[in-house]
Amino acid sequence: MIKRKLSVLCAASSLVVLTACSAGQSPSSPAVSNASTSSSDSTLVSSAVDRAMEKVNTELATRNIRVSANDNALPKAEITPQGDFLIADKPVPLTSAQRQEMLAYRQQIVEIARQGVEIGKQGASLGMTAAGAALAAALSGQSEQQIRQHVEAQASGIRKAAAKICDDLPAMMTSQQKLAAEVSAFKPYATMTQQDINDCRRNALRDDDD
Repeated sequence: MIKRKLSVLCAASSLVVLTACSAGQSPSSPAVSNASTSSSDSTLVSSAVDRAMEKVNTELATRNIRVSANDNALPKAEITPQGDFLIADKPVPLTSAQRQEMLAYRQQIVEIARQGVEIGKQGASLGMTAAGAALAAALSGQSEQQIRQHVEAQASGIRKAAAKICDDLPAMMTSQQKLAAEVSAFKPYATMTQQDINDCRRNALRDDDD
């Protein structure tokens, strides 16, 4: 609901106001003082998010990637940066061709994960931008509908970017199925279905107000 969105934005905006007051800034010019504080807070959050995202990207490139499975009873399975397929930390014998296919599949996972990281960064940025927009709107007398339109326009772009990730899933499912056919030990971990792809697109484009 829009009321739920706005309550979060108003809470964030109130925090900005309280921060400005506690810093000893004069309440006689709230538009200037709060804009300055909001900008500073946004920069701090952005820097923290950038550092976190950089760490995630480094780990994606240098660490083993766990192969997901719906069955929690299955032992842990991972793909190393060198293309080894490990089950319970033990390497599964692979031919050179199978190793190359395993590496290609791992790269697909990495690319999708990196897209997700970027979208997460955009979402964090939107949170701070939306808080600032709500505050500025309140100070300038904008209506609730105007605030909603401003925030929704940006959120819509993020949802569309998330939906594009789903476009890469059919190729990943094909890679899964090929590996499952060639590496028997991999088969229990090849669990992606067309329904997963459909759910991805539906969930990515869904508005929380619906």
